[in-house]
Amino acid sequence: GDAAAEALRANMYVSCFGAHGIAGCEGIYNNQLMLFNYSSDDILAAGGDAEDHLDFRVFDEFRYDNANGPLKNLYNGYASSILAANFIISKYTNENRNQVEPEYTSAVTNKCVAEARVFRAYMHMMMALTWYQPCIVDRLLEADELPVQAESQKQVLDWVIAECEKALASNALPKRNGPSDADATARMTRGFAQFVAGKAAMFNNDPATARKYLGALISEGDYKLVDGKDFWKLTHVAGDGNSEVLFAPNFIFDTNFNDFNATQRGRWMIADVLCWRTDACATPPSVCENLPAKGGGWNGGAIQQDFAKKFLEHDGNSPRRLATFLTPDEWLYEMDWSGSAVNGGTLAEKKVDDKRGVKSTTGIYSHEFFEWKRMVWEKIPRIVAGADAANYRGDNNATLGANSNESNLCIARYAEALLLYAEACIGADEAAGLKALNEVRTRAQIPALTSMTYKDIKDERRAELFYEQERFFDLQRWGDAPTALANKGKVFYTFHGYKPGTTEWKVEAVTGTAYNGPGWQDKYMLLPFPNEQLSANPNLKQNPGW
Repeated sequence: GDAAAEALRANMYVSCFGAHGIAGCEGIYNNQLMLFNYSSDDILAAGGDAEDHLDFRVFDEFRYDNANGPLKNLYNGYASSILAANFIISKYTNENRNQVEPEYTSAVTNKCVAEARVFRAYMHMMMALTWYQPCIVDRLLEADELPVQAESQKQVLDWVIAECEKALASNALPKRNGPSDADATARMTRGFAQFVAGKAAMFNNDPATARKYLGALISEGDYKLVDGKDFWKLTHVAGDGNSEVLFAPNFIFDTNFNDFNATQRGRWMIADVLCWRTDACATPPSVCENLPAKGGGWNGGAIQQDFAKKFLEHDGNSPRRLATFLTPDEWLYEMDWSGSAVNGGTLAEKKVDDKRGVKSTTGIYSHEFFEWKRMVWEKIPRIVAGADAANYRGDNNATLGANSNESNLCIARYAEALLLYAEACIGADEAAGLKALNEVRTRAQIPALTSMTYKDIKDERRAELFYEQERFFDLQRWGDAPTALANKGKVFYTFHGYKPGTTEWKVEAVTGTAYNGPGWQDKYMLLPFPNEQLSANPNLKQNPGW
């Protein structure tokens, strides 16, 4: 009956938080967050030195293979979510091995099926972008069946679009009731279906179809960009359920499942990975003085220096840039430091303050600028949130321990829909595309454009969607990966503060032994299918070069 259908639907959403799930945690990393971002040209794995965080650092340096653990777990995460959706679809439709009609249907089961279609379509889209020709698993398979590999990426993406269309045509999908409807952000809604169809079409080189779905999403008016001053909230607890979230699995703290809360929903130890390495500092910056383990972060997720400089040229001191990373001077002098007596003092006093800066003679590895878009905050810094910073709670939940993150991991947001639509409008309805592009730029508080080019779109996507798992796939579809990634990982920077209490700060480049990869090869355009999958399914053929 309806209760059974709703239980299966709940299980489907819970699959997002499993150890391999898109919003869950596998030890010290989230598969989707770490693997795709570290494969791009904007993020360095950093850590304590060149051998730290090796499981996922290898994506930073092109030295992974098809036995890699995060790669296997990413594949399994998508497959598990597809299975959870198929339990619903094969039970409540005739989409099963023998086309058996369901024993029971209702408005509730129809809604569950529609949501499962979109959920399953998203997972297939991500697999197609990652592995090009995955298997299309469109029903529950019996014990004597194996998935069959798709003939092309286009076949998968065509199927993704068709599944979203079926869900939309059913009129059974939940619809967000305007930008203030926070509850809808954790569901497979009409808006998210339009987004997935539009995005799949863009990767399918079909801008007309993308314009159809993304244009409808925009015109229906259920989503809205947050104000520029609130950009910082988008990746933190303060922004959960905000007006531009298209889908974000919802973290709900449950005292009956403490271990599950901490290790998977709370992305256990990712807080450690993405926090600055404050044991190398004179005292911890106040924003993270008790996070994690009393301030001892592991220094992962460093913003790549050349990109940070381009971002500064593009955005200046926009609220978007300040919510993304800090310059060395901002990090040293415009934040409070937990042991400092001159947090409210003058710049001259701060420059000789022995409680701020880097005490380690080896510096902080892979840093010149300090990323914090993905960092877990205990106290929201005033440089970002302004005078009312104290009114906002941090991302961590003390009940789970310092190394937790209670924020929802946003999978898609309206700003990306606007930028995809703008790109789809080039050569067609450029006035509408320019309007969408300028909406994003105006929110960032940078000047509007009077015309647009592909370069404008590329630059805006890179700035707006930094550290949101998009850059690697953009480089793929634009054909820019061989150039952009040619020197990935070959140059690291160390930010030195030899003597806290003096002004002897410097940044130096470290090359050579810090880089352990073979360099760019065309095979890296696609990730390899994991060994485990190849062994289990003879229908699956490995990608070229692997």
